Order: sequence, then structure tokens, then C-alpha cells
Amino acid sequence: MTITVIGSGNVGGSLARRWAAVGYHVRLGVRDTSDAQALALAREYPDRITLHPLAEAAAGADAIVFAVPAAAAYAAAQAVGAVGEAVVIDAMNALFAKPEPYERTSAALAAALGTRRIVKCFNWTGAENLRNPHYGTERADLLLCGDDAAAKAVARRLAEDCGFRVFDVGGLERETTLESAALVWIELSAALGRQFAFRILQR
Repeated sequence: MTITVIGSGNVGGSLARRWAAVGYHVRLGVRDTSDAQALALAREYPDRITLHPLAEAAAGADAIVFAVPAAAAYAAAQAVGAVGEAVVIDAMNALFAKPEPYERTSAALAAALGTRRIVKCFNWTGAENLRNPHYGTERADLLLCGDDAAAKAVARRLAEDCGFRVFDVGGLERETTLESAALVWIELSAALGRQFAFRILQR
């Protein structure tokens, strides 16, 4: 599977590292391929992470993960262009800034990319957990939502390959639910630090 990650910040960089560590080749899409942060990331996994301009990174990819600031989502997606049948994973949160002129990042992606194969995932926990979701013998939990069952299956596989337990909470109308959960994590991190994760227990 060809994975493209758009964005090399905390979330995008953490996902790229994790997938590279478990054996995937990751195309990292960036606006500036000479960016020092992106180059340092690629040097960590020289055989598995490669840097590309945004449209080039996404061309022919099976899965494209958007992990840029929410306010930049629409512009980044416009730079990528049409994505055909690729699965688009929205790892962003519009909690503190909106992807104008849209309220939700998924809506911005759908408009710019011309696709409905969008899954919200990887947004409700910290970058530290994206790099390592294991707590002793336990795994952190991850939520996803989307309207396309096949697209959700791809996102689930990628999340499970990272090491997460995954729970499907329904259609893309649940996007705000996942973002509210992310806000809870952010607020708790002020008191607990960032080395914690949510775990669903069942009786």
C-alpha cells in the first residue's frame, strides 16, 4: 500500500515515523522539499520516507493522510488536486481555527479533492501516542468515522498496523464527536502531561 502524508509537523511526522518503523514506504508531501524539519524526518528512515511536492506525493497513492493545521486544510487539498479512488484520512481538528470557508475539515477536503471517501481518524490523541500507542501490555484506543465502508477498512488497517485498538463510531456526521474527544485529551494533558491515552473497557 502506498501511503502519502500531507504535513510534516507533530501529527504528520509522528504517523510517518510510525508507518516507516513497521515497514511501510511513506511519501511525505510538503510545500518546501528543502524544509529542515522535513529533511531531518526523511533522514531518520532514508529507505522508507521520501519527500515530494504536494501533488506529486499524492499521485497514485492508496491512502492520503492530511495532517496540516485546520486553517490550511483547503489550500493544501487544492494543491493536491483530484485524488481519484484514494482513501483520504482526515487527521485534523478544527477546534481553534476553521478551514475557511468551511466549518469542518472533512468538508474542505471533499470540496477541494472531489471525493467522499473520507475517514476521520488519528485526531483524538497526542502525537506521542501516534509514535507509540503501547502502554505496557495494553494498546491505546483510537476512534474513526466515515461514510464509506471500504475507506474505513483501509483506515482501520493503517491504525491497527500502528498498534492501536480501533473503534468505528459511525458516519462522518460524528466528526464533531471525535473533535470533542480530542479537546478532552488536550485539556487533560495540561494536568496529566502528554504520556497518557484513552482506553475503552467492556464488561
